[in-house]
Amino acid sequence: MSLRQQQKQQTRSKIKAIAKQAFLSQGIAATSTRYLSQQAGIAVGTLFVHFPDKLALVKDIFFDEMDAALRAGAQAQSTCISPIDYLTQMAQVLFSFYDEYAEFTREVLLDSVVTGGFHTKQISVITDGIVKRFLQVGVDDKTAHIFAQNMVANYWFVLLESLPKGQLGQAALDRITSLNLPFQVSYQNAARKVAG
Repeated sequence: MSLRQQQKQQTRSKIKAIAKQAFLSQGIAATSTRYLSQQAGIAVGTLFVHFPDKLALVKDIFFDEMDAALRAGAQAQSTCISPIDYLTQMAQVLFSFYDEYAEFTREVLLDSVVTGGFHTKQISVITDGIVKRFLQVGVDDKTAHIFAQNMVANYWFVLLESLPKGQLGQAALDRITSLNLPFQVSYQNAARKVAG
């Protein structure tokens, strides 16, 4: 990496660190790009060279932090056998993260839903994980996909219902479990047939 590239990376990292602290303490809407550039000791134009707008900066910070949260929770996810356990553990990791970064989450999720971005892809991964667990116990492919789509719809319902309140804790996880109880029963019945 050249000296210029190193300086550019250092400036970008400095902007992100200052912005993260400011966004968390003052709020995203209340933090201006002028304030961020002043705190970083750079011109506003330089900030826009690194991040074309405030949303791009918010998303960059959000994805870095979400990646760290998902990596931290990845080991627990690999031990899940049933679809409801898998969905609940994924939701627990994500909901804790979303609560900690509530304003970031609202900004990024809105953008993602509108543009078909990261959350659409994330839900696709979760759906595939649920389908896989149903298929392992002999549920046919079409039914497994229908069950997974319904379970993910319940996840979305709880997420969107709870997100504006910034309260995605145990009550939200319990709600997902309750809404998905019929799918858990179907999974258990299929697992008994395979074992029996």
